[in-house]
Amino acid sequence: MLSQNSVWRYFDIWLTAAVLLLTSYGILMIRSAVTGAPAFEGLPADQVQWMIIGFVIMLVLAGIDYRILASSHWYIYFGLLGTLVLVLILGATGNQAQRWIQIPGADIRIQPSEFGRIFIPVSFGQFLALRRQNINRFSNTITTLIYIGVPIGFIFLQPDLGMSILYVVIWFVMMWLAGLPLSHFVILFVLGIVGLSAVFPLLQPYQRSRITTFVSPENANPEDVFNVDQAEISIGTGGWFGKGYFNGTQSQLGFLRVQHTDFIFSVITEEMGLVFGSLIVLSAMGFILWRILRAAMLSPDPAGKYACTGIAAVLFFQTVVNVGMNVRVLPVTGLTLPFVSYGGSSLVTLYMAIGIVQSVLMRHRKQAFG
Repeated sequence: MLSQNSVWRYFDIWLTAAVLLLTSYGILMIRSAVTGAPAFEGLPADQVQWMIIGFVIMLVLAGIDYRILASSHWYIYFGLLGTLVLVLILGATGNQAQRWIQIPGADIRIQPSEFGRIFIPVSFGQFLALRRQNINRFSNTITTLIYIGVPIGFIFLQPDLGMSILYVVIWFVMMWLAGLPLSHFVILFVLGIVGLSAVFPLLQPYQRSRITTFVSPENANPEDVFNVDQAEISIGTGGWFGKGYFNGTQSQLGFLRVQHTDFIFSVITEEMGLVFGSLIVLSAMGFILWRILRAAMLSPDPAGKYACTGIAAVLFFQTVVNVGMNVRVLPVTGLTLPFVSYGGSSLVTLYMAIGIVQSVLMRHRKQAFG
């Protein structure tokens, strides 16, 4: 039995259980998604290993006082920038992008931007907490934009448009929570519209194609809309209860591509249906978000509150975008479904995020400090 002075008595077992169950559900669906593809048959076992590694790291981070991380925010920030620069110089290439660092002597690639989406809420949260008295100054708003804009610039060059947008969302949500005046948002919105028109020509051809295909699918190359069409068919034919595990025609017969990552939601809905597929995944994610926001509300420390909210923003935005592109209401961006899609860096960093949330929650009572 834990003593009254132990921080572990505030460990959120319900949040951890939901994360583990959602990850396990995802592994089962990845196994179905890669059936019949010998090159991918080892992915479910790999995902199990990443889940175990992530769980251990989560416990380690939960045991570390998050204020230690917050006080080291400049080291975290510049460490992220250093790895992003390293990616541009020596990064491994795949799918027309240079986003990974290859670990020498091992078949492991690390995507620094994935780690950044978790540690930016921590470092930026402390940055905001130290400057919250200047929140009404437009010069401070510009400073925060520079802070978040530098890593976004490096990520955009990889190129990774989806992750770049995700970092903008993190900035928006955390600045809103910090109390940024509405007038600042209006000014930045107008400037953003102008900036988008300037950035669009700089996008890679495949990125522009994704956007134009979404806006005008009837005029797009049939090959560009093929997978989105297959995803729509998968979801539409799943019905209430699905076709059954391993019985999805679009995924099992090879019509649906990248079904273990970007389009895992389509596989889930086709095989498990609305009741045992979509609703279970979205309900679990909603529960996880609620527990994270609960930790944010309980935190008496602005840095902890900002960090938890930023992490919740990451999970919410990725879920909305991934589901949205599967049901054809948003363009394809490459953002995966949290805890469900295959990906080592992605899964480990998400567990790290939960560890940070647990650290904040475990120390929300003063009497719990050692």
